[in-house]
Amino acid sequence: GRDDSLVDMALFGASLSNPADKPSDKSLWDLSASAQTQFIQILDGRYPENEQFTLALNREYLAENLAPGTDYTKKDLRMVFTVSRKRDYAVIHQAQGRYSTADRIEYIKFSLEIPAQYNLHFTGWNRYVTEYGEIEIADMSFSRSLGMEAEWSDKNASGTAKSTISRSEEQVISSRYLKLNGTISDRSIHAEMEGSRGIDLTGNVIADVSLSFEGFPERITIPLFSGVAENGAQEVSALKFMDIMVPRMESAPETIMGTLELEYVYRHVQSGWKTFQEWDDRVAYYSGKAVKQIPLFKKYDFVPTLYCIGRENKERETIRVRTATGQEYPLQFRDFSEAGMFLDWLLISAEGQKSIPPGESVMIGEYTLILRGVPLTLAMVSGEELFRVIPVY
Repeated sequence: GRDDSLVDMALFGASLSNPADKPSDKSLWDLSASAQTQFIQILDGRYPENEQFTLALNREYLAENLAPGTDYTKKDLRMVFTVSRKRDYAVIHQAQGRYSTADRIEYIKFSLEIPAQYNLHFTGWNRYVTEYGEIEIADMSFSRSLGMEAEWSDKNASGTAKSTISRSEEQVISSRYLKLNGTISDRSIHAEMEGSRGIDLTGNVIADVSLSFEGFPERITIPLFSGVAENGAQEVSALKFMDIMVPRMESAPETIMGTLELEYVYRHVQSGWKTFQEWDDRVAYYSGKAVKQIPLFKKYDFVPTLYCIGRENKERETIRVRTATGQEYPLQFRDFSEAGMFLDWLLISAEGQKSIPPGESVMIGEYTLILRGVPLTLAMVSGEELFRVIPVY
């Protein structure tokens, strides 16, 4: 028969994370022993004060072989699905009831599909090899014996000789069943599980998949610091830029949903002997299906953690960078610490602790800082509205 209410499946939990990347920065401890010695001698000559010397030792330095870009469009998703069956003890002795303590889920096939309106695709998962299980059905033993008897006699004596040869053999009979199998496509994953005698499919299923968003390039700023000033802030000596790939945000909803479809075969024991064996039971099989929309993750789970410097007013004014050729880029940083160090240098400079006239534009090498389309001055930094480190997204 058919009954769609006997088995249910839900997403118990989902965790989105970034693929493990190799760090792009290098520190003193990444160098060889001889290079560490030479580097320490150079720092000792450059920073004679103990505090400045200690800070210089612990600083991270930009690697020479920095990768040309970082991809924020690739994510790893771990999903925990929960399979449960209906347990209605009120109908356990009724003839038409569809529940018995000996019931089990015989077969499950489920799929998770990402709707086409999302710029999101599956790229891989952890089920490339079909997983099987084995159960022992019975032990069989065979024994065979062969006996021989001989009599002999001569003129002086006579006698009887007996000999027995025995052979025994034991064999285990087992059965293999499908524990988990799956396939993956661009927008969906499919998995199936098979139960066996004494094995119910109720429980949790973990799926680790890789995702990829459609993205576009974004430029981030990497400030290079040279030394520590008397006030404790590091001096910004130069700016470097790096292009990264970020997910498209213009059409991204607050919650990414997926379509979960479940098909199952339910094995119901109608009657039978009170034994552990299943072959003496009278059973009925019911097929069922369920389709539901489930939340996978939130928007803030996959947006890049980039930071900028600006004022959190109604217009959300942020600082930009203008090149010598007139091109402008957003002043965006990889993490909060870099943005905070840059802001500390900017605020301390605005307090008159740097030899830049208040009305002169703030320049770092050939780059000019821009605010509201005009060059940024230290007088603008020290205004009533405070500059802060704020998230880009």
